[in-house]
Amino acid sequence: MASFAGLTDTQLRATPVGTAPDAVTDGLRTSGSVSAASVLVSVPNTGFVGGSFHVTNPGTTCTVTYEQSNDNATWIALPVVSLAAANASPVLTTTAAGIYGFATTAAYVRARVSTYTSGTVALTLAQKRQAPPVTGVSLAGGASALGTVSITGTPNVLSNVGTGYTDSTTALAASATFTGTGRVLTSASQYAYFHAIAYADQAGTLFVEQSLDTGATYQPVLSQAVAANSAAQVMARLTGTFSSATLYRVRYVNGAAAQATFRLSSAFSR
Repeated sequence: MASFAGLTDTQLRATPVGTAPDAVTDGLRTSGSVSAASVLVSVPNTGFVGGSFHVTNPGTTCTVTYEQSNDNATWIALPVVSLAAANASPVLTTTAAGIYGFATTAAYVRARVSTYTSGTVALTLAQKRQAPPVTGVSLAGGASALGTVSITGTPNVLSNVGTGYTDSTTALAASATFTGTGRVLTSASQYAYFHAIAYADQAGTLFVEQSLDTGATYQPVLSQAVAANSAAQVMARLTGTFSSATLYRVRYVNGAAAQATFRLSSAFSR
């Protein structure tokens, strides 16, 4: 195939609009009509990469089959897509009027009436030197599936997921202690942190405690002073065996004055 680089200015000016230097005209059209089961159009595709078949008359209960070949003897199916539908899928045959686009680098293309009942079937083929990927994937809305994906196991979705608890809203007496319920850390939870938040109208101390022996004993792993009429938060990164032997809980020790307001909550989170 020749290129523009090999032509003189005079030759370039003499090249008709729509014609490439290799004399292949963009948008070359070929028409055909039949009243029997036979070939409508069959043309060389040299210099082209696609185009469209415009079925202007589909006949009565007739089927048009689209095919491609490199030797003009052995023909295989040529997928086409309706250019009038927003979410059309490729098909190999049509029975209705319309414009059906295709993309191929095969040496020959053709359309034939594979099933004939009655009437005249007519179409016009337009071949394009540059064609859109009409047989590729369309992102237009609709019900056409792009494919299927299988997932095994438990997806690790990064999101604001957790399990929360309201540990207490009951005011504490002077120097009293609230001890929360032990929360089991299991492998199925996929959590990474244990949080605790406390609010009180009197000063006190918030603790997060851990047990490694199914709750027989607990050790404090974090603590935070809570000023009167304010809140405090602590966050412990989870460690230990992911089983029923590992538990976390909150504990709160009130100061020397009795409370009127107390709020304590905790949560496992990712």
